[in-house]
Amino acid sequence: MQTLKTAIVVLLMMTVMYGCYVSLTNTPEPLPAQVADLIDESGDFTGFAIDSGVPDSLSGVADDGEPSGGPAELSFSDGGDRSSQGDSAAGAMASFTDREPAGRKLPKPEEVSPVVAPDFGKDYPSTQATAYGTPDPESLDSLSPSGWSPEELAEQTDGSKTRDRAMTDSESATDESLDDGPNVGLANAIKSADRQYAANQPAEALATLSLFYNTPGLSESQRQEMLNRLDPLAATVIYSRKHLLEQPHRVGQSETLMEIASRYELPWQLLANINAIEDPVTVLPGTELKVIRGPFRAEVDLARDELTIFLGDLYAGRFEIRVGEMPSPEEGSYIVKDKQTSHTFYDRDGSPIPPDDPRNPYGNLWLDLGSQLCIHGSQDRTQPTDLGCISLRGADADDLFGILSQGSSVTIRR
Repeated sequence: MQTLKTAIVVLLMMTVMYGCYVSLTNTPEPLPAQVADLIDESGDFTGFAIDSGVPDSLSGVADDGEPSGGPAELSFSDGGDRSSQGDSAAGAMASFTDREPAGRKLPKPEEVSPVVAPDFGKDYPSTQATAYGTPDPESLDSLSPSGWSPEELAEQTDGSKTRDRAMTDSESATDESLDDGPNVGLANAIKSADRQYAANQPAEALATLSLFYNTPGLSESQRQEMLNRLDPLAATVIYSRKHLLEQPHRVGQSETLMEIASRYELPWQLLANINAIEDPVTVLPGTELKVIRGPFRAEVDLARDELTIFLGDLYAGRFEIRVGEMPSPEEGSYIVKDKQTSHTFYDRDGSPIPPDDPRNPYGNLWLDLGSQLCIHGSQDRTQPTDLGCISLRGADADDLFGILSQGSSVTIRR
């Protein structure tokens, strides 16, 4: 038995050795013609379309991550080019020179002042505001942040022109406004916002420019160039009835405006103003409401005599203020602890002056910031007062009451 096993092993080994000998000594057969045609002399395949793994939209990007043909040649998945596309506001922070990125309020025509309040609920066209104001109402349909006509806007939106006379004019105006101190970031942000506006992206344009609102060292002309766009953009995005930040809210059965406002962390008065609701208690089920997600916050600039409001990171408007000494406001961060439409004022002698007394400087707004500080209205509808603490004109006080909530943050700085 052992002899048989040994014979089988020897036979197998001889078979393997013979196969190796034949393989080493015989010339291999030539490859079929179909396969040979697919191989060049270097041995690389030439006939197979092998995917490199890089999307076609990024084929122009060099190994270092920069577009080989410049920013304008970097194409996107929808076939558009960089000159007509908008990036997110977060992406805009990465590079000022390639940014394409989330309001102030338009005035009632008879109340144009250095600060303007929202005229709620209107579907504003995006307009070019003059310094602290707006154009004549009859010209609203023909103006834009860079002075485009409706025909030029159509060309921009259709993508038939990436850079026409309107864009050139806008760039020239921007360059002139920066003559007294270059600010490349702001200049590029304005150009990006103009492109986004032309592409019917007002919310993105507002987010782009909002990032630069507190940029230090801007000249007045540079700041005004920015505000000329921010103000009408905020009026359109935040205070009109266009659904640009949130999907419409459909009122449910037995749902009240107060409940809806609480869900979105807003004063119910703001939703009533935007949606032109006269009776906040009875809102018909199925009604679609314009909603935004709060809360708002405020920044008080004592040096400029200006109160600016923000919705998250979005610029949302500004008001003229006057600062009093009863008491003098101190720099710091505060919270709105209470809000009332009327409040007793105590003069320097400690004597109370009731809300209905014309000598009471609070008017129809009193926001308690704690530490005896407050933001309040004025008995004068058109002018703030230097009595009290931080005063707005009476007309603006109505709007601010419906914008800031109890719990909203307020920052005071010089």
